[in-house]
Amino acid sequence: MGRVLLGLLKGGVVGAALGAGAFKLGIAGGILGTITYAVIGGLVGILCGKPPWRQDTVWTTTLKGIFGAVVGGALYWGLGKILPGAHLAFTAKLGAPDRALIDIPLLIGPLIGAVWGAFVELDDGGSSADRSPKGAPPKR
Repeated sequence: MGRVLLGLLKGGVVGAALGAGAFKLGIAGGILGTITYAVIGGLVGILCGKPPWRQDTVWTTTLKGIFGAVVGGALYWGLGKILPGAHLAFTAKLGAPDRALIDIPLLIGPLIGAVWGAFVELDDGGSSADRSPKGAPPKR
């Protein structure tokens, strides 16, 4: 459970930072939105789970980043299909314009980052030595 929460936190922070940057730049959707969420997914894939300097090879980190970029873009596309015109009433109070939810990277970025971060952290968070049965000494 701790790893899932850590992944939610890491992914949410990365998604919020990049989503806020995209919001300041005026990126709302389209191809630039897809690229924004692909970058969010890629960075979350690299930063969540085992740190890049502790991976066995550089290819593990590279593949996590590439696959994360695909997942980030795909999650954005899927949310666009599921929630095409959904609006939230409180977004105007946050300073966001009154647009569809999918067009506000300040809100969707942390959501995509947190979902992908929790999955990566759960999948790649520890080694097999960390998961040894209780009472048994860890493998060295």
